[in-house]
Amino acid sequence: MSKNIKTTALVLVLLLAFLCGFGLGKNRGFHLNINNNPYGTTAPADKTDAAPADATTAPAEPDSAPAEPDKPQKPLKAPKGAEAVVAAFNKAVNRSKRAETVTIEKAATLELQPGAVKPGLAKGAAQAALKNSLRPGTETFSIRADKDAVTAKDVLDPQGKAAKLDPEKVLAAKAKAKDGGYVIVIKLKEETASFDGEKTKGAKAHSACLTLPDPAALRAFGVKVKAAKLQYPATVIRAEVNSSGMVTKLQYKVPFSAGLMGKYFLLHLDAAVDGTYVQDVTLTY
Repeated sequence: MSKNIKTTALVLVLLLAFLCGFGLGKNRGFHLNINNNPYGTTAPADKTDAAPADATTAPAEPDSAPAEPDKPQKPLKAPKGAEAVVAAFNKAVNRSKRAETVTIEKAATLELQPGAVKPGLAKGAAQAALKNSLRPGTETFSIRADKDAVTAKDVLDPQGKAAKLDPEKVLAAKAKAKDGGYVIVIKLKEETASFDGEKTKGAKAHSACLTLPDPAALRAFGVKVKAAKLQYPATVIRAEVNSSGMVTKLQYKVPFSAGLMGKYFLLHLDAAVDGTYVQDVTLTY
């Protein structure tokens, strides 16, 4: 088997295994409906036109009480300190996971740079694998209260679980007020997920807020893996929270390095692929 074919097979194995762990975000904003007319659309009757009330008769009860004006939503106070910011992030994401009616739009992009694998034929193979596996564009989920086939919990990361990010696993976290709510930016500490042929070590902080591929998945496609690693050196999370405490926009930017050592039939494999995965999510309630 030629060197080029060997290289192409390896890159396809790495990329397809990595991509299988990820899922595939227009912001319509948050609007308040404030009615400043306490009488609705009908003006109160002129008092001079009303007939005098009989002294022995109680005044007639109105058909309905005047409508109360809607009260503006009180702006939320942006949390301060890493612990408070992370707690606010977990709370907002988990509240959004419980939404019964919401439209969720997800868009994902992936940039790849061959690591130990040289460019050329390998670069072309990487582009082909990306086009066939990631499907450019967006995916939209309409969550409705009268339908239970798909829930917000199934769509938002970490899929099927509550967000439980630990502030001890965070390198930096801050929040800034915006439009009655706030914007959260969190940078995670560097983590490595690994597989040694028998045991898998997960990236605990990342899996507490993201859905990531399992290094053991690199065993697929006929490859016998001796060891594999998925390194995440500088993941950044950005979340926009509205005045109701619900997430309206969510972005995960995940630089990564994937590598393995193993065999493909009689070929010995030892290579890596680097890249950046970005997922944008928009939620409209």
